[in-house]
Amino acid sequence: MKPMGMYARKRLYCLALAAAVLPFMTFNITYWIAALLGHVPTCFTYLDGCTSVSSTGRQAPEMWFFKPGVLALAFVLALHWHYVAETLSQHGLPAARARALRTISLISVMALTIYAVTLGLPDEQFGNLRRVGTHGFAFSSWITQILFVVLYQPFRSAATRGLYRWLVAASLGLLLVGIASEIAKISGMPRKPTNNIAAWNAFLLLSAYYLVLARIWWQHYKSTGLAASPNE
Repeated sequence: MKPMGMYARKRLYCLALAAAVLPFMTFNITYWIAALLGHVPTCFTYLDGCTSVSSTGRQAPEMWFFKPGVLALAFVLALHWHYVAETLSQHGLPAARARALRTISLISVMALTIYAVTLGLPDEQFGNLRRVGTHGFAFSSWITQILFVVLYQPFRSAATRGLYRWLVAASLGLLLVGIASEIAKISGMPRKPTNNIAAWNAFLLLSAYYLVLARIWWQHYKSTGLAASPNE
């Protein structure tokens, strides 16, 4: 395999790291501001679910941090997955599979953008559109992550084999959060707090996924190629 350029490796590492940090920082900082101003209840959101992720960005001034943070995340994700598809294509990934990765990731980015733009606008006019953005991002983002797990598998190196397992675990964790939340609601748990807990923890796992992915790209950044062998 031809070596992966140093700039390309560093670029992927920086973009994945930004994709990990942006949602964690954005949602937790805006929650802290909103709680401090009395716009949302005070609790440990990851376990109590006293407020939704969206509620932390509905009012000013926290809105002016929330929306740019989410739009910046959409931009970073668009760049990251574009360059991932390009890099894997250069190392032997079939063009059709690279296009599939780009297409699904683009759908997730568009859905996230719709969500960010419509948040805080009147529900009677934009509520359905915002829900399309929310659910569209949740589903297409997870499909993008799973697709990458499958497509990257042949390109693992000895240095990234263990990290690859953590990547799989983060992807499966997102699925388990969704299943657990549905089971909890069927068992009689209040719907809204259960959904809130699921959403907060889903975004935490999203950050974890990209943090592991950043580490994978860092390992490639330190090496001379994308992988020692395409079948290792």
